[in-house]
Amino acid sequence: MLLVGLGDGKLISFAVVHSAASSKKWFVHSRKEVSLGTQGIHLIPMSSGSNGTCVLATGDRPTVVYLTGGNGGGNSNPKLCYSTISLTVEDDDDEDGHASHRNVSVNVASSFRSSLLFSSSNSTSNHNYSLCVADETTLRLGMIDDIQKLHVTSYKLGMTPRRIAYHEAGRVYCVGCIDGNAEGGNNNQVGAEINMGNCVRFFDDSTFEEINQIDLEPFETILSLVSVSLCTSSQTLTQSNSKQDTSEYKPYILIGTAYAYPDEDEPTQGRILVVECNSGEAEPHLKSDDDMEDTYSRYVRHVTQMPTRGGVYSISPFYGGTVLATVNSKTHLCRLSIGCDQIGELKFVGAGHHGHMLSLFVKSLAGSEIESESSGTNRQAKQLAIVGDLMRSISLVEYQPKHNVIEELARDYNANFCTAVEMLTNGTYLGSEGFNNLFVLRHNANASSEEARVRLDTVGEYHLGEMTNKFMGGSLIMPSNSGGIMGAQGAT
Repeated sequence: MLLVGLGDGKLISFAVVHSAASSKKWFVHSRKEVSLGTQGIHLIPMSSGSNGTCVLATGDRPTVVYLTGGNGGGNSNPKLCYSTISLTVEDDDDEDGHASHRNVSVNVASSFRSSLLFSSSNSTSNHNYSLCVADETTLRLGMIDDIQKLHVTSYKLGMTPRRIAYHEAGRVYCVGCIDGNAEGGNNNQVGAEINMGNCVRFFDDSTFEEINQIDLEPFETILSLVSVSLCTSSQTLTQSNSKQDTSEYKPYILIGTAYAYPDEDEPTQGRILVVECNSGEAEPHLKSDDDMEDTYSRYVRHVTQMPTRGGVYSISPFYGGTVLATVNSKTHLCRLSIGCDQIGELKFVGAGHHGHMLSLFVKSLAGSEIESESSGTNRQAKQLAIVGDLMRSISLVEYQPKHNVIEELARDYNANFCTAVEMLTNGTYLGSEGFNNLFVLRHNANASSEEARVRLDTVGEYHLGEMTNKFMGGSLIMPSNSGGIMGAQGAT
């Protein structure tokens, strides 16, 4: 690569290719231009050992330029990437001396290595280098930290994806798709409306090879798709021909659907499908002695299904190896049981909860319930969940195992048209609404008055300006035990 920094803040890059016919000929092509600010740019090459070479472009927006796509650009399609660096600067007017990350103008810079200035214990590699940067008044010494790169690879489905979930036990991605060009039984026409064929496809998480496909029935559309661990209560026959109840946790994929008939405003029928998928790897104690390399063939097995009186808009893991499902305006608790004939059956527990216009979302904090039970944590804690309604914002509900009922504890009385909800803690909830706003609710369970205990208070509002349809948990910092060194680097 050939990089040229201009005085007006523009950086021009060229691809330089050596001629195979003659050793003295070089070709320069693929001119690209980016603007990194308004000040003049100086280019400082920096070598980082096994991570290759990157270039620091100075100016009012200092940027690290690096090449991805293999060592030395060995990939057939290398890509030039730009990473703006932010320096950790201590504000002079801050009495506590706290450091903040911000962009600082850099006039000149130089790289160096110093084992005295920066101890090797703070470095994940012996090839890490330090950096000296200067502006008009300050000289700063720092060290380059590793940053993470997001690799994106596209795979054509030939269909419109509607829902996606990752099933870790089976090492597959489950994608609910709509096929507008479906043929055969799934392409039916009633009046002037055509039913598009819907299906759930399963792809390997490393090769993206399609493992299996489950076709849905005519006019059946996918509303929810989730990977959960269910506590399967089963009955086995003992030697005395008596039935013995046993329970164990097993991973499953749950698919919530609705039958969208053209003559219905709201779906009156739906179902929940329970699917089991294995990873295709035999356990060591199950492999034969003759051939320890034998593996089981991967399979996707339909375990059972349960019809519902409405569309299954949302499914969420819940406590005790159960799940919560919202069916139209109702919220139900579901449990899976397996009989003596090893045939599974999914059932509703109790009468469920009523009182919403249209229950689009349900969330709980029961994702780590299995681990908490195995570690002997307190099982007397409240089993809470939140329900997001089409028009009536967010409600807090509690399941009481003693009576097998779901009761509403509190609700937000503002008219928020929910597009996504998330349960941050047992008392703090995040939601987004149709006017591109985010809002945060809090439940004051220890309030002295009953009026305050049944109301969710708004403690935060933020105008995002964009439609939000999903919240995902994450982290703003890298875990301390994350190993490995990524190719791209940035300065702090």
